[in-house]
Amino acid sequence: MQSPIPYVLILVAGVSISACRQADGLVPTPSAEAQSEIGDISRDLQSIAAREAQASADLADDLRKYAEPTSLEPAIDELSRRTASAVAGSVLTGDTAQQLANNLWVAVVAREMSKSQIESLQDDLMSVLMSAGIEEGRAQPVAAEVEEIQRLVTTRTRRWYEFF
Repeated sequence: MQSPIPYVLILVAGVSISACRQADGLVPTPSAEAQSEIGDISRDLQSIAAREAQASADLADDLRKYAEPTSLEPAIDELSRRTASAVAGSVLTGDTAQQLANNLWVAVVAREMSKSQIESLQDDLMSVLMSAGIEEGRAQPVAAEVEEIQRLVTTRTRRWYEFF
């Protein structure tokens, strides 16, 4: 009769490996200067909602400040375009615009977020947009672009056990 110990060890190893997940990375906290810039982004969003002509370009300019490397600029421009398209004509309260601005800022500044953190950011972004009365179909492209930006800017490498 064969000992069950090897089978138990295999089972324990399999459960241990499958329980591993990607550790969360650092989510940036805005400094006083960044808070001011997030306020500018918030005002851009409210201007876009009011359909002011220059507001979309202002949003792109304010987010482009964080385009490092500069090859990120097209993705940030696309995020700005998608956001402007979703927000135009909606009613954004000051708090909603501030939350949305903060989410956009995190999306372009964060460099070490895990996959679960990116998904959480996308969910938060969707929730804020939908609370402003924006349909899911118009909010989804904005959230999708957040994932693309994070794919381009992340400096965090995945560990071998995070692929399981």
